[in-house]
Amino acid sequence: MQLQRQFSGQLIAIDTKTAIASGGEGRIYPIAQDSSLVAKIYHKPTDEDGDKLTVMFSMPPDAPIAEPGHASIAWPIDLLHTVGGREKIVGFVMPRVKKVMPVHTFYTPKTRREQKPLFSYLYLHRTARNLASAVNALHVRGYVIGDVNESNILVTDTALVTLVDTDSFQVRDPYTGYVYRCPVGKPEFTPPELQGQTFRDIDRSPEHDLFGLAVLIFQLLMEGTHPFSGVYLGSDEPPSLEARIRSGHVPGCSRGGAPVPARYRPMPAAPPFEMLHPRLRQMFIRCFEEGHGNPSARPDAKTWVNAIREAEDALVTCSKNSQHKYGNHLSRCPWCDRAKLLKGRDPFPSRQAVSHGLHLQPAKIKRKKPQPPPVVNPPAVRRQQPATGLPRPLGQYAVPLLPMPMSSRSRTPAPQLPVGKFERIFQDAAWGGVWGSLCLAAIGGIYSAIAEGGGAILGAIFVGSIWGCFFGVMWGVFTLPPNQIWRKWGGVLVGAAWGAFLLAAIGGAVFGAINSTPGIGERILAGAGAGAVWGCVWASFRPPLALPVGRVWGRRGGYLGAVWGSFVGTLAGVFLGAGLVVWQQYGVQMRPMDEFARLLLGVAIVAAGVGSVGGVVSGGLLGFCGFAPKLPISFQPSGVNGGSLGAIWGSFLGTFAGAVLGAGVSAMFPAVSAGVPMELGPVAGAIVGAGLGAIWGVVSGTVWGALGKW
Repeated sequence: MQLQRQFSGQLIAIDTKTAIASGGEGRIYPIAQDSSLVAKIYHKPTDEDGDKLTVMFSMPPDAPIAEPGHASIAWPIDLLHTVGGREKIVGFVMPRVKKVMPVHTFYTPKTRREQKPLFSYLYLHRTARNLASAVNALHVRGYVIGDVNESNILVTDTALVTLVDTDSFQVRDPYTGYVYRCPVGKPEFTPPELQGQTFRDIDRSPEHDLFGLAVLIFQLLMEGTHPFSGVYLGSDEPPSLEARIRSGHVPGCSRGGAPVPARYRPMPAAPPFEMLHPRLRQMFIRCFEEGHGNPSARPDAKTWVNAIREAEDALVTCSKNSQHKYGNHLSRCPWCDRAKLLKGRDPFPSRQAVSHGLHLQPAKIKRKKPQPPPVVNPPAVRRQQPATGLPRPLGQYAVPLLPMPMSSRSRTPAPQLPVGKFERIFQDAAWGGVWGSLCLAAIGGIYSAIAEGGGAILGAIFVGSIWGCFFGVMWGVFTLPPNQIWRKWGGVLVGAAWGAFLLAAIGGAVFGAINSTPGIGERILAGAGAGAVWGCVWASFRPPLALPVGRVWGRRGGYLGAVWGSFVGTLAGVFLGAGLVVWQQYGVQMRPMDEFARLLLGVAIVAAGVGSVGGVVSGGLLGFCGFAPKLPISFQPSGVNGGSLGAIWGSFLGTFAGAVLGAGVSAMFPAVSAGVPMELGPVAGAIVGAGLGAIWGVVSGTVWGALGKW
């Protein structure tokens, strides 16, 4: 089977006889060209599957754990469609995860003791924290897992977590509002308000995921015990686990001596609830008791991350067994007591016991000493062989890969939480302020160098370009292969441009300060304000980084056409307006240079405003009819592709933001629109603002897109 990657264009051959795994929806195959990737091919692909995958590709969640060769979420990194004829999305490409096992292997005592005996309680905390980090990354981007269960969570020997089966997540299209629901779910991880419901008919929310997340964390830290499992003390038929969840009966979360729900007691083999860190106990009670009638009371994933980190930092090591970790709020090691309770089966055996295979021995059960039979003509005593003192052979046992030691002072780096929406807006606003200040300072420096004879600034610009060329050459030499000549030259040119830009900005600011020019300070402040607004707008609205295969029309096509129309209209307006002024200057009437520059700038701004606004309207109409071209999209665009996409998207954002701000300023301060009838002031302000915003958006979007700042 030959398929093509939609965004990279690479052709891949799938051998249908080499399936790695198979499920109800499709099969997973290795990719011969890249062993780090796999392809999931659907049995019966539908158009809705393709649209859902397109939305997922356009908005990947941030990786909560930056670990080389590890993916916290097995997210689609490209789509696969058929070759020849009608292109149809039939699957997707995702990272391949290796040396992992389902999470229940680690929290179930028997399987952990047999397969991963050195996976300590500290590692169970770390697994729970990494799991909460991955869930938080999804919720930040608006995704809902839906089918939270132990089979879709894979764990490595070093407590790294990978969420799989991501194409079953609930996905909301931000441009149409359509929800691709998750139609399945396991009852034991389903919150009480959804028990017995048909998932195919329900839009789920993050609060529903948080119930399943809390159950999994409870099982990780409580030896696989489900919080709603317990011994039923009534005389009638015991309620099912689903009925207990629906009724809010939580035998596993009795609070420090408080009575458990009526007619229940905790499982006899379950660890005591008091073994958990106090903050974790409070959060489980919030989730399962307070959250029973109020789902919004359930702690979110980020709160779980912080609480588990606090509990992990409070773990101490037992003096008898270094594999025993327990909270410092306890007076003695609960695992030593538990090993005695389990007849010698240590939940976390020592390294020495594992190396000798002693952790695999059956429990020590005391049996009654049998009564000797009556002696009747005893046979002759057979002489026995002397004891050798050697233990009996235990068989061959391969010791698993040992995780790297994690002491309280030397641990693997904590997972990096993805940045929230408001944090991202604040960060981009700050960077936008810096960018705007540099832009206006550079413009002021160049103007001073040309109009006021600032020769020192010209020298600084020249030096900056030389230094930029040098760094561009070093970048090309040390990071690019020898055959990529054009990219090396591109690095040199980009370095020269950046160097000249930075030195122009520095020179402009210094020149204005030395000459006590108040205009330069006003320009820098104005640039900071405009850049901060730009950063807020850029962070608040994401471009459609992926679109369905084939022609796009209707509502989505109109949106795409408006984006293209603003960009094309801006460029057309600038070139036509500037060309007209230049033709008049050199073909009709010569004006002084200062007057020519001001006229050129003013006409270019107004023409850009008219072109961008007209382009949005006309492009939207053409796109609605299906005549809008696709955007130059790619996965995590940067460089040339990112700069091109950034220019197009930036002009669209700048047009709307500038028009709104221009109209608002003209309406509040009529003096700004002097010479224009009062009733037309907001219209004129919107056109001028749209022109300024569109030009700013093209320039800034090119830079931010090229840097991959999406």
